[in-house]
Amino acid sequence: MNASQCYEILGVQKDASPKEIKQAYRKLSLRYHPDRNKDHDAEKMFKEITQAYQTLKVEQKKQNSAHRDVESAQTEFWKYYDKKADEEFSFGYAAYRKEFERNFGANTDQFRGDSEEKPVSHKMTHLLLYGGLAAIALWIIISEILR
Repeated sequence: MNASQCYEILGVQKDASPKEIKQAYRKLSLRYHPDRNKDHDAEKMFKEITQAYQTLKVEQKKQNSAHRDVESAQTEFWKYYDKKADEEFSFGYAAYRKEFERNFGANTDQFRGDSEEKPVSHKMTHLLLYGGLAAIALWIIISEILR
C-alpha cells in the first residue's frame, strides 16, 4: 500500500497535518470498528484504515528523521562533551558536592554532617528479625489449630 492510497482511504489530502490524519483515522475507525458496525465489510474496511494509518505514521517518522538538522545536533554534542572534559574527574563526595553546587547554587559545607552515615542499631535489627520470626511462628501455629 503506497502513501497516496493511504491518504485516499483515510479521506485526507496529501498535505494533511499529522493531527488531521489522526482525527480522520479515529473517526473512521469508530465508524467501521467490528464491535460497533455489524456490516459484513466493516471488518475489512477497519483493517484497511488501520493499515493506512500505520503506513502514514511510518512515512512521517522517516521524513522527520531525514529533516533533522545533523549539524546542530553534532555541535550541541561537542559543546557538552568539551564542557565535561574540562571539568575535574573525581569520585565520591567532592564530585557530588561540585555537581550539587552547580545545579542548585547551594553551599554544601553546611550539609557535610548530614551526609555521614549513622551507626547501625543492633537492637533494632534484632527486634525486627526476631519479631518477624515470632509473627511467622504464630501464624503457623494458628493455621494448624484452625485446620
